[in-house]
Amino acid sequence: MSLDLFPAAVSVTTAAIEDGARLHPDEELFAAEMGPARRREFAAGRDCARRAMRELGLPGGPVLRGARRMPLWPDGVVGSLTHSDGFCAAAVARSSDLAGLGIDAEREAPLSERALARICSPREIDALRALPARSPALWGAIVFSAKESLYKGYFPLTGVFIGFRDAEITLHPDAEDAGRFDARLVRDDAPDAAGQRHFAGRFRSDERRILTGLVIERY
Repeated sequence: MSLDLFPAAVSVTTAAIEDGARLHPDEELFAAEMGPARRREFAAGRDCARRAMRELGLPGGPVLRGARRMPLWPDGVVGSLTHSDGFCAAAVARSSDLAGLGIDAEREAPLSERALARICSPREIDALRALPARSPALWGAIVFSAKESLYKGYFPLTGVFIGFRDAEITLHPDAEDAGRFDARLVRDDAPDAAGQRHFAGRFRSDERRILTGLVIERY
């Protein structure tokens, strides 16, 4: 699948989650109590992150872990990690180029009616019903991933947890398996992120996986 999710300032790397990825000594402290499967996932993601940083000409330092398991990036770096079904990816940019970003991967499968109602507002569901090619439940899976990408970019800038109904996503498909989306904060007391309440992203999907990416510009 193409990973054309971000502007040129962002480096994206991917990997299969398997044995062999090494951790920085400082990251070992966080992995010490993990089970084997979680450790492989953690190590693969951190290895992806360091490769992405090196592609930008940045030192590949440790990516530690903060509140809500948020990755803590080295000074001068913004980034995001994702893991799903044996796959991991990292997206990294210089903090001088972007205020924040988020990447998310999910298994491609329709949401249940209950999950769709929990994740999407009635207005979002009405909009999904009007889209061609896919069922609202399949489009809803892309909305879920887009909201995960939004949260990954938003939380490091604000320290505020936002729920699924605190933002609304509008999908703009270019095709059944690719397109753009807009994300808008609708919770009145949710603070701006880098002075913004509207954000832009892209999505890609195939028969196996959904990928979304979102950027928060620096103005």
